[in-house]
This record gives sequence, C-alpha cells and structure tokens, in this order.
Amino acid sequence: MTVKIRLTFVALAALLTALGATTALADSSQARYDVRLIGAKVGEMAMASNETASAYSTRARFATTGALSALKQASFDLSASGGKSGNRFVPRSYSEVTSEGRRSTNLKISFSGGVATRVTGDTGSSAPAVNPRTLPGAYDPLTALYAALRDQAPNQLCSLNADVYDGHRHARLSLTSRKALDGGRVQCSGQYRRIAGYSTSELRHSAAPVSIIYVPQGNAMRADTVVVRTRYGKVSMHRR
Repeated sequence: MTVKIRLTFVALAALLTALGATTALADSSQARYDVRLIGAKVGEMAMASNETASAYSTRARFATTGALSALKQASFDLSASGGKSGNRFVPRSYSEVTSEGRRSTNLKISFSGGVATRVTGDTGSSAPAVNPRTLPGAYDPLTALYAALRDQAPNQLCSLNADVYDGHRHARLSLTSRKALDGGRVQCSGQYRRIAGYSTSELRHSAAPVSIIYVPQGNAMRADTVVVRTRYGKVSMHRR
C-alpha cells in the first residue's frame, strides 16, 4: 500500500470503505462507510469483525467509486487476527492486498509475542526500514483501525494510543482528547503521526489530525463519523 493510500486509510490513516459484499465471520459485526475527500465521495469501505474475550479477527475492503474511480481505480483487501490482553490487542497475522492501476502489492506480516517476526512482500518504500524489535506491542494498520472503529463501552472511549508497524514504517495513532456532544455523542480527537521508516519528504508532513464521533448504540458507543485532515484536504468516513 502506498504512503498516500495508507494515510488516507489508517488515519485514515486509514481511510477506507467497501466492496459490495463482505465476507461474513461467525458472530461478527459488520460496518460500511462512505469515504469522502473535501466533501466528494471517493470510495466505499466495509469491515467485518469478530471479537471474543481472548481473540479477534477483522477484514476490511475498500474501493474507489464515482468520478475518482474513472480517473484512478484503487482497492485494498486487508485482514488481521490475534489475541487480546485486557483491552489491548496482540496481533498474530496481517495481510494486505492492494491495487492501484497497474501496480499491485501483496504484503504479509507475522507476529510472535507482540513483535513482528516476518515480513514478506512489497512494503512500497525505499527508505531505511524500522527494526520491528524496537516496537513491542505495536499494531498492524488494520488492527489500529479496528481498535478505533469498533463498538466500545462509554468508559473505554478516547484511550487509544498505539504504535503502528506496517512492515517497514513506524507511526502512532492516538485518540486521547474527549469532548461530550449533544444527544449522548462523544468526540475523540488526536492524530496519526509518522515517526520512522519514511523518507525525508514524507516526514515534512508527519502528522494528520484525526477525530471520531461515536453515537450511542444500546449499551455501547459506535463510530459514526471519522475526519482526518491531510495535506490533500479533509478526508471523512460516514457510517451507513
């Protein structure tokens, strides 16, 4: 996945949403989002996830739509799974299949004991890579996105502060500022920051402000709107 798509993804830097049908997971939750750039719809994303007290698995699919699709087609299919320790996720595997016009990638990361131990495929960067041993407990990009977008108890909101390792680069996703809104909604704000493994030019734009608005859904809070302010403009995700 290129840096531009990854930023417009996870933080969105992630930002992304969905191909028509999502592969269902047993006892899974599913979510679909419209993705907009400066107000115009540019893509759709779908996520299907399964979480228990000790494990999780999640999959996300994204594709460009509309006028942007006519100019530049891009898609990805990501999956991640692992264990849980309290409210922390412990990734075991991550896979990423992306397509941008004539360019496609197939990346896989294996984790053991909270540390990435094996990376295969094209990471899309010629900058010096980060040593994953220096990042114990880091999340892969999809686990980081899932941690931000999954349904959560009200008292768990706005506590995400995770290192992110994509097989080459180190970034950090933080959502620690909390603001109460009307109707029981809560806004969590923070940033997605590039730290290492990026080129000098990429580090000139190292931080992207991120905010997520959660709405009440039964006894939980559900991510409804995501906004990421990038140097390309405001990217937003709107749950259907």
